[in-house]
Amino acid sequence: MLSFFKAEIITQAPSPLIHGRKGTSFVHVDGIDSIFTREEAAEVAKSVKAAGGKQVHCLAWDFEMELRQAVTAIEAELGVKIRLHRIPREIMERNRTEVPPFFEIALLEAEPVIRKTGTRKIVEIKLGNFLPSLTEVPSKELEALQERAMESGFDFIDFWAVDFDWHPNMPFNHHWQDFRSRKDRCLKTVSDAEFSYDKPGKYTACVKVVDVFGCDTSITVEVEV
Repeated sequence: MLSFFKAEIITQAPSPLIHGRKGTSFVHVDGIDSIFTREEAAEVAKSVKAAGGKQVHCLAWDFEMELRQAVTAIEAELGVKIRLHRIPREIMERNRTEVPPFFEIALLEAEPVIRKTGTRKIVEIKLGNFLPSLTEVPSKELEALQERAMESGFDFIDFWAVDFDWHPNMPFNHHWQDFRSRKDRCLKTVSDAEFSYDKPGKYTACVKVVDVFGCDTSITVEVEV
């Protein structure tokens, strides 16, 4: 599996959960046909931190629902970047000569937009970039969808929401949300919540996106007011 991912095997790994290295990052390979969970992600991140690493690629066949949001909390706690890659099923095909791509779980970028109204500071969240994971798309359609996703990734978003005062291990609070409907296919890329915090300081907002394939992706955005 590591050779398919173009990573080197670590013969004397600092932990049983660390299997390889790609550049300056460690690599973890999950068990065959298993689901990679938030508990596993936390244990892998702890092992990587103990080994002095800052980033780990986790290769798995499938992922626990809403894992990205849990991973965001783990990253914030341990200071280890966790990149999630789905192992392509085509790897199991016999006589395969070409290595199928390992698609990373959807990429999402966002930033705060702060404006002053009188004595209040109003905070909004602006989507910067979205690239959906296309691993479940039939190969005949994949190339065309990849091109479209690179040009206009927002077209693949069905729903997104913002928790302006998010805390690790706490439920996501839908302070604001927007979604496409059958009658209205438009989608805002900047929230219009006009959210303000009770007092100045540093806060963490969480942005959650659900794409047209039903995949959930979440990231955190640091806000200072």
